[in-house]
Amino acid sequence: MRLCVIENGLVPAELRNRFASYPAMIKHWLSPSLPEAVFSQVSPVSGEPLPDPATFDGYILTGSKHSCYEGTLWMEDLKRFLQQLREQRRPVFGICFGHQIMADAYGGRTRRAEQGWGVGAQPYQYADSVPAAGAAFVFHQDQVVDLPPGAEVLGGSSHCRQGVLGYPFPALSVQYHPEFPPSYVEALARRYSGNLLPRKVADTALSSLERIGVDNTQIAAWVASFFREHGAPAVIESQQENRA
Repeated sequence: MRLCVIENGLVPAELRNRFASYPAMIKHWLSPSLPEAVFSQVSPVSGEPLPDPATFDGYILTGSKHSCYEGTLWMEDLKRFLQQLREQRRPVFGICFGHQIMADAYGGRTRRAEQGWGVGAQPYQYADSVPAAGAAFVFHQDQVVDLPPGAEVLGGSSHCRQGVLGYPFPALSVQYHPEFPPSYVEALARRYSGNLLPRKVADTALSSLERIGVDNTQIAAWVASFFREHGAPAVIESQQENRA
């Protein structure tokens, strides 16, 4: 299964020696649950062009420090690309910024959250039993405020009610970060405490990491099932042609 990770944000320069990149985090998180996947990446945030949608069997969108309502050229290109994925029914999974820009591309709306920053470990509930309720790592100030037509809320938290969305085409997204290790959330909270983040928000986030356990493996299994159900259309079509 050929998966392409679309890099929408960069790890802060001083943290790259420890944490590399968001595509690297995603591969490390998802590979154990989806060993048949071969990962590639493109970086529109760095100016790289997006691929032809048919090039890969599925796509994963990373988070970003940017807001999708900034309306930059690469974001507008990404929205059009997402609409092409919908037309071609190529599966796509979005994380944080990816969750938000998918909603905007499909007719919803993202804005700065009235609730303020969500940082640290927060409990999430789901409408179905898969995945099971559990905590997730969050780091965001924006939220999806208006649902796209046809989108279904699959889960959320007290801070972000529309934190997990499913669509009537192969698309799934989460506001949280299943790819983050706790050490990265801690590093971000410490780095931005007192500047980007109010010190109280950062301190609460650091405390939550000590109090609340997060199991990202169940989310990996859930996402792996999503790609197995909807991915690899080229392989499926080839098998059908061979049988014919």
